[in-house]
Amino acid sequence: MSLQDYAQRRYDYLALQNVQRKGDSLLGLELFNSQTSGKICTGVQKLAQRWLLEFMTERGSLPGLPERGCNFMKAARTGGFRTRINVETIFSSADMLIRRNLVAEEYADMPADEKFGSAELLSVAILPTFNVDQLSGTTAIYINMRVKITSLAGDEHVVIFPVETLP
Repeated sequence: MSLQDYAQRRYDYLALQNVQRKGDSLLGLELFNSQTSGKICTGVQKLAQRWLLEFMTERGSLPGLPERGCNFMKAARTGGFRTRINVETIFSSADMLIRRNLVAEEYADMPADEKFGSAELLSVAILPTFNVDQLSGTTAIYINMRVKITSLAGDEHVVIFPVETLP
């Protein structure tokens, strides 16, 4: 992107770094590092980041904002996922809450490529159980998810992320 892409636009700091379109990469949550003082994003990438932050926020966990977030992470934290159908069902419920929250915070002159259109669960892979802590015997399951976020302008961005859950 060039500087012109950001002219007359509100931008956000890019929280998820190291995202590559192809190949493997270690996803990192960082606002800056030794190579850069920070990156910014606009458009559908900013929308995807807004969606992911709402998705990862457990409903009721923000003091003063009890309606923000969704119940997906609570289900992950309490072992609510046994099958792909469980994940898809809870994702659909979460999608309704996220849609309502994102649309409610949008403003009239917000660019259409930053306004929420839809979220589609493209794939779910439930990875095998493994020991997280050898001493306590704690185990975890990872759910690898791919979600396509579409803006009102029709722009698309796919987010790929793991969710740790109890078996």
